[in-house]
Amino acid sequence: MMTYILTRIWVKAGLICLMALSLLTAADRAGNASERIFVVGVVNNVAILSPVLNGFKKGMAELGYVEDENFKYIYHGPVANSHKAIDAEIRNLLSQDVDMLLAVGNDSALRAKKAVEGTDIPVLAAACSRPVEAGLIKDMRRPEGNMTGVTSAGTISKALEWMKLIIPGLKKVYVPYNPEDEVSIVSLSGLDNVASKLGINLAYHKIHSVEEAIEGIKKLSGEGNAVYIIPSPTLNPGGSELSRAAINKGIPLGASVPLDNDVLITLSSDLDVMGKQTARLAHEINQGVKPVNIPMETSEVFLTINLKTAAKIGLQIPDDVLIQARAIIR
Repeated sequence: MMTYILTRIWVKAGLICLMALSLLTAADRAGNASERIFVVGVVNNVAILSPVLNGFKKGMAELGYVEDENFKYIYHGPVANSHKAIDAEIRNLLSQDVDMLLAVGNDSALRAKKAVEGTDIPVLAAACSRPVEAGLIKDMRRPEGNMTGVTSAGTISKALEWMKLIIPGLKKVYVPYNPEDEVSIVSLSGLDNVASKLGINLAYHKIHSVEEAIEGIKKLSGEGNAVYIIPSPTLNPGGSELSRAAINKGIPLGASVPLDNDVLITLSSDLDVMGKQTARLAHEINQGVKPVNIPMETSEVFLTINLKTAAKIGLQIPDDVLIQARAIIR
């Protein structure tokens, strides 16, 4: 009888030890999980879109991420606007075992999508234009594969309406573009129909440099003309030069991306706000949600009017337009 009692005590003691060991192991696993650093590799081939990353970092901090403790990003600055350079940077990032790619701009997003095919590495696209038409995704509500993100709202059509309202007698809008900039080609799709309804003639000009676009602006006459700069990795870095050229000719210039402080009218997303919006999606992905189950979001659009530039070119901006602007540069 005594042997039986001792045996029962030993069995119970063994079970208690096993349970304690299991609890210690689970706690150790939980501790390791909490210490895991979420690593985001960033690729960007358009320098003026860099504020997206600043907003992204702010958004991650607001969500409780502490850089170098449970979150870090790998970013080497904007790369050259070429497939070769973008692909090389993506390979570099993937070799560092990143948990996710943050691809800023259409070209970076397209190359990242191709690079992760056949893997489970998620891609978060930011500041991309017309993602369905560009071939990034098939459906805004349910993106395919490893990609989701935040897209820039299509603003060019609405911007033309604003320019028609602001500029008396507007008849022709000069639109320089590089046919090698994929995002530019996507942005121009369907624009002629909008312009036709507004009674505007779009004067397209194929260029391959900022200098060529400036020469085109210099050939314009002032009356009834305007310039519009679409998303373009070629032209956008030279925004200040394009603005100066237009001001020197007394011609209004509009843009669908934040170029510089001399643009007359800008209708675009706030890149910092877009970055914060993107951070929220990154958090969902880090929590285990698949990109395919995260709808692609569209950023809010804001109107900016530059009264200093308007004065330089002798243009009076109607009060009913000014009250609708989010920002007025005086």
